[in-house]
Order: sequence, then structure tokens, then C-alpha cells
Amino acid sequence: NANIEEVLRALASLPIRERKSDAKPIFIVARSFDINKPGTKPKELHGAVLGGMLKQGILKIGEEIEIKPGRVIKENNQQNYQPVKTKIISLFKGSKKVDALTPGGSASIETELDMALGKSDSLAGNLASHPNNLPQATAKIKINYELFSSKSAPSINSKLLQKETIMLSINAAITGGTIQKITDKEIEVQLKIPAIFFKGDNVGIAKNVQNHWRLVGYGEVI
Repeated sequence: NANIEEVLRALASLPIRERKSDAKPIFIVARSFDINKPGTKPKELHGAVLGGMLKQGILKIGEEIEIKPGRVIKENNQQNYQPVKTKIISLFKGSKKVDALTPGGSASIETELDMALGKSDSLAGNLASHPNNLPQATAKIKINYELFSSKSAPSINSKLLQKETIMLSINAAITGGTIQKITDKEIEVQLKIPAIFFKGDNVGIAKNVQNHWRLVGYGEVI
């Protein structure tokens, strides 16, 4: 329990994020589930459930949503993604059932999707919104970045190099990529798995240090 008071003080000093309820909804999918127990009767089955946070906007029961990049489809030894459209069946804020979701807090969405599509976090890392609101998945990203001071972890060389493979955390998605261009303030990365992101989104940057992925910096999508 050393320094717990300092941790609490630091958390309490963080500014409260602006709640943009009038913006286009963006739901960050951190988890996905099949909540049905073995032996459940067909008429009592529930669709796939998305767990995460509504970043902005409002979502209501009965609305249609689109999930991107979507579900994984393997063809000719290649992995592609197909966006998925579905309808909202029920909404939860924490464990409380609600008629509409507003920004902030832990939330979940029960959908009409086959429960198998949500099993074992298979949709984690996606974004969900009303149809045609989300951009196309892209495999190239440009980031305005900053590395942590070497004084905080002297044993870790956090310097980034061109052609180096790094790991990026974008919203709830984690994807690797190769640095194509680099300056003191900006990097351009070719992603191995396409991602959905917006200008201004925060990004965590990790690099492989002695066969372990270490968080070495952070950035913002340009």
C-alpha cells in the first residue's frame, strides 16, 4: 500500500473528459461474449454481446449498428475483415439495464448476431456506430509521438528505428506494424492488421526489448 494516497491524488487531478452526446456514436469494443449457458432452449438464446465503452454520442435499443473492421474471414491463406451490421436488442450500463447508452463508463450491447460471432472476444478491438459513420480500415497510420524518459527505465532503450517492428494500442485494438518513416516527432507505420481510427486518437507504443514487449511511449493520430 505504499504511495496509494499519491496515486489517488493523481487520479483525482485528471480532467473529466467532455461528454459529446450530440456527436456521432462511437462504441469501443473491448470484449465480446456468448452469454448463453449450455442447454439453453432455442427460444431463450441471446445474441452476441459487445462489452466496452461509448466514447461519444447516444445509442438506443432497436437501432442498427455497424461493427468495423468486422469479423475475420480467411481465404487463400489470407486474413480479411468483413464489416458486420446488426440491431441492438438490449443495453446495459454496468449491470443496470437501460433504454439508451450515453458516453462514459462500462457498458454492454446485446445484438442480433449469432452468439458464435462474439465468442472468446472474437470482436474485441472493433468499433461500432450507426451504419456508414465509421471510416474504412486502413493499414497505414501516422503518429505524433513522444517517448518516455530513459531515467524512468534506464535498462530499456526506447529509441525507435526505421524498419523496426513495434506494437500499437489504438482504442481497444492492438496491432503490430513496421516503421516506414521516422523523425524526432512523427512516425509512419505500416500495420500488419488494418485498424479503424480517427485523427486525434491516443496511441500506446511498445517495442520488443529482450523478447518482451515494453511500453516505451505514446502518441496521437495525425
